[in-house]
Order: sequence, then C-alpha cells, then structure tokens
Amino acid sequence: MRKRLIGKAFAVAMTGAMAFTATPVTANIFNVAHVVKAAEADQAEEWTYCYVGLTWAEYWAHEDVYNAGNASSSDVLDSKKESDKGGYDVITRATAKHGLHRGSYQCMATIFTTDADGKTGPEYKVSHWSDDGKTIYLTDGSSVSWNKGKITDNGNTYTMSHYEVSGIKYVPVAVKTSQLNDLKAKYQVVENGGTLTGGYTEVNLSAYTATANVTANTNGLKTATENSDGSFSFSARKTGSESGLKDTAIKKVDSDKITVTVQPGAGSYGEFLRVDLNGDAYGDLGSNMQAVTWTYYGYDDTYSKPLATYGTKFAADNWMHKSMGIQLGLTESIRCQLPEDYDGTGYWKLTISALGYEDFSFNIQATGDKIANAKDATDKEKSDLQKLIDQANDMKADKDSYCDRQDKAWADLDTELGEAVDALKDEVIYSGTVKECTSHLTAAMKAVTKKIYETITTPASTSKDGSIVVKCSNCGDVKSTTTIAKIKSIALNKTSFTENGKVQKATVVAKDSANKTIAASNYTVSYSNSNSKKPGTYTATVKFNGKNYAGTKKLTYKINAKAPAKTTVKLSKAKKTSLKASWSKVANATSYEVQYGTSKSFKGAKTVKVSSKSSSKVLTKLKKNKKYYVRVRGFFMNGKTKVYGPYSAKKVVKIK
Repeated sequence: MRKRLIGKAFAVAMTGAMAFTATPVTANIFNVAHVVKAAEADQAEEWTYCYVGLTWAEYWAHEDVYNAGNASSSDVLDSKKESDKGGYDVITRATAKHGLHRGSYQCMATIFTTDADGKTGPEYKVSHWSDDGKTIYLTDGSSVSWNKGKITDNGNTYTMSHYEVSGIKYVPVAVKTSQLNDLKAKYQVVENGGTLTGGYTEVNLSAYTATANVTANTNGLKTATENSDGSFSFSARKTGSESGLKDTAIKKVDSDKITVTVQPGAGSYGEFLRVDLNGDAYGDLGSNMQAVTWTYYGYDDTYSKPLATYGTKFAADNWMHKSMGIQLGLTESIRCQLPEDYDGTGYWKLTISALGYEDFSFNIQATGDKIANAKDATDKEKSDLQKLIDQANDMKADKDSYCDRQDKAWADLDTELGEAVDALKDEVIYSGTVKECTSHLTAAMKAVTKKIYETITTPASTSKDGSIVVKCSNCGDVKSTTTIAKIKSIALNKTSFTENGKVQKATVVAKDSANKTIAASNYTVSYSNSNSKKPGTYTATVKFNGKNYAGTKKLTYKINAKAPAKTTVKLSKAKKTSLKASWSKVANATSYEVQYGTSKSFKGAKTVKVSSKSSSKVLTKLKKNKKYYVRVRGFFMNGKTKVYGPYSAKKVVKIK
C-alpha cells in the first residue's frame, strides 16, 4: 500500500527554499529543486502494514503517560514480595502458577529454564496453549509439553526457573517497506495474511485465532521510524475505524453488559487502586485486552483538567480471571507516582485498548476507602484461610467421591491451593492477599464437581422390562443397574361368586416374567361398585403407581344369585285321572319344575315347567290304580344356565 505525503513534502520543500534567501538565485533554485526531489522520493515511498511485538517501554514511549519509555527496574518489593515496582520493564507477577498462560493472550511471554544439572536451559517464547494446558505452542511454530513447571522438549526435561511478560505482541504498525527487513530482524512481526493466535480457553476467557489485515485505518496504529543507529521508534497510536483483522468489523464494547466496580482498598497485588469489570461482555474484552490508560483528574468532577496520565503493564497492574472478571489496578511504582498532595482519591478516566476493538473508556470516582492501605491479616482471616486449605486437601484425599474427567478443575484447585499455602508462609501476611486467596480458592473448590447419586427408575410394563439405575446427576457415572422384570400377568383370584348377603370382591394377583408375585404396594385396585352384594357383573380396575411398574388393566367378575330354597309340596285329587300338585313359593325362583312318575326313583318321570306366577299344577292323563310320585324344585336362569334349588320331599298318591 502506498502512502503519499504531498502536503508535508511541499511544506518541507518551501521551508528549505526560504532558508536560502541570501544566496544567489541560481543556488536557491538548485537547492529548492533538490529538496523537492527528496520530497517526491518520500511521496513515492511504499508502506507496509503489519503487527509488531513491542516492549512496554516501546509501546508507551510516545503515549504521553507518566515516565513514558522508562524501562528501569526497581529493587523495592511490593506486597507480594515481587519486583514489579519498576518502570515499563518486564514483569513476573501473578502468573507463575495460574496466570502464566494468561500472559499469552496479547502479551509476549518467555519462559526461562534450567536443565537437570541446574544449568541454564533453553528459553521458550510462548505463542499460546492447548485447551488442556499440557502443550505450549511457541512463536517459531514448534511445540513442547508442559506439566506443572516441567517442559519436555525432544526427550529432554527442563524446569521453569522464571519467566517474563515483556510487552504486547500484536501492535498494529506502519513501516516503510524499505525498512521492513530491518524491522523483522529486530522484532517479532506478523505481516498481513499471517496468523494471530493466543490464549487458553477457560470458562469466560477464550483462545483466539485471526488473520492479520492492518491498514492505515486500523485502530491503535503506530508508525515505526528507523533511527540512524538502526533502532526503531514508534509513534503514538492513532484512532482508527478498522479492526486490523481480516473479514472482521471493529468491535465496540456494550457498556450495558459491563459492570464496573471500584473495589475496597486491599492491595492484594500491590495496587493502591483497583477497578473490576464483570458482566456478559468481559470475557471477550479480557481475551483481547492489550493496555490500559489511567487519567487522574484529582477533585475535578468535570473531568476537564487532568493532573497525570499513567500507562500500565499486564500482570503487574492488570489481571484477568476465568470467571471473576477483569481486574484493573495501579501500582505505586516508577511508572506511577501520584502528584504531590494527592492520594489517589477523586476522579479517574480509564481507557482500555484491545485487539480488534474500539477504545473503551469509562469514568470512576475513588473515595478514601478505595485506596489501599496495606494491613496485616487478622488471626481470624488467617485461620479461616487455613480451614479452607484443610477442606481443599480433604477434597483431594477423597478424590474418588468426585466426578471423573475434571483434570482442568483439579489443576486449578492445585494452583489456588498452592498460592494460599504460600501466602500463609510469608513473614508479613497482608489482609488483602488473604482475602484474594480465600476468594479464588473458594471458587476453585466450587468448580470441582462432586458425585451426587440419584436413583432413576424406569417402570416395567406388560411389554418391556423396567430398570433401577443409581447414577451421578453431575457426570453420569452409573453405580448400579437393577432390572425390573416386565409384568407377565394380571388376574383375579376368583371370577365368580354366589350371593351370600355380604360384600364380595375379587382379589388381584399380579406376576412378573420371572413368575414372582408383584407386591400389592405397587398398584391400587378400584371397584365399579364398592357395595358388591347383589348379583351382577363387576369391574376391578388395576392401576400401577408408576414407581416400579406402569399400566392399567380392567378385570371383571360376577356375583351370581343364590340358588332357590327347598320348597314343600301338597297333592290333592283333581279328577279321575288327574291330581293337583301345590307348593310354596321360594326366593330367587323364577320358574319351577314339577317332576312326576310311577317310579320311586323317578326313572322315566315326566317334568313340566311352571312360571313363578303360579304355585300349583294339575297333572292329567294319569293311569288308574297307579301310585304317582311327585316332587318340585325352583330355578332361575344365569345367562343360558339354569340354577336349580333342591327338590322338595317327594309325595305319593294313588289314582283310583
């Protein structure tokens, strides 16, 4: 891409021409022509747009912040007993255990090692990490294995001695194309079309991969200038409207999805003022955050007269947490000294610069209780943290009670536990440090999921088996499975009754496919008529309760009328060859049978049917001088079946 500086070149040329007014005209013309020629050459200069890794000092050098470009270190230790009170030098804070990988999002991070003999080992420049945290991808495209401070590289094992986070790895830069190779020789450069990558995905923070597409309109663009000694200087960043990422529009922070909180003064990491950002939008902003500018207005609530402006360093002043937001801080240091007679209370403006984002600014007010005053931890604070440490150790000892496949959560717990243990070992234990350790360890412990078993019953039916599964509701681990045999049969113990004046009900008998009786507690039986005394057809409805068995079935049974009672018979002569049989009516008889014949055994006897409306019958066409035997019984119809009562006593009469 070509950048033409016509106006600037012309102005330079004219300035040069005016400087030679005391010389001959020809000389003036010669010199003007010479300057214009040089300016035209500058106009024709090609520019390359790219990303460059800059140290903190190089990044801040022309940003009009306090002590800009000062890369000196300080021997004064902060409240974490770390050396981060320097200027814009490298930092080592808050990343050795759980934040090392967080320095690889937007920062240049280098791991220094020792070999098995304690001698200096290789240095490893980190690009990003695998999601399981076990592989480090390096800026040269290679990778090494990582396990709790141990690096395995081509079969050799090295131990991390320390590491440094030295600056921002993807700063958009414009450089003269003719100077590009010199720039690449001294800096980590990603040209357009190259890949930007970083981070470590965990909860709200996400690793990223993007394609570089820096233009003259990229937000945060700096211009590189090669100095006479071969070094480079970088201009102040400029505001732009493009993201610098291919096929990606510039992002804007939705302030409605960001919660800003000025924290009570604790000084957990040496800061005197801390502001936390939470909400739905913090994760992506944190993953892309590069730098923060703090402008102090003292007691000017109009924000019109700044007293001082400070630049920060990630991990020294600013941190990110996977679930607890972005923590922005200012550390009293070579890079940050408050104006005389001011203590930090009052009004501040913060501006966050992030890859692919518009600058995000917001105002805060810091009251006296927000300014850190490093206090010793109380005995109770230390005791409470120790109890939490003991609980965490108990969790580790009882690891079988927790869900499997939680390597990452256990690793986080180990990290936070180690930091808490180390904090209580310090000669001076600060309250803010203890509170921070307590908060982080508590969160890490909650993140480890315990096995909680629940019993899941799938009831059996008439068509398929059921089951009882004891299963962890969190991870799905199955402790036991018991089969519930399907329902084979549902029947009544009796389907026919004879009325007896009492309520009569059939009993249900249910069996499974293993021929075992199913307990009555598994079902209810309801009857169509609870007062089942009278003859008729009744329904028993069997409904399983759905706990171990499911389904409904209707069964029927009958109560039959009681057989008619025994009647009594009287005989009388009617006519010469006939006789009249009379009997007493009995209950339940709808008809009567009169049986008569000449044999005592009623062999060959005749039978006549008489309606219950009548209680007598004339028997005709009898033979003279013959004895006739007569008996009577009542009956009723049960469907197509006759239900008989007993015969009466037989009576005898002779026909004369």
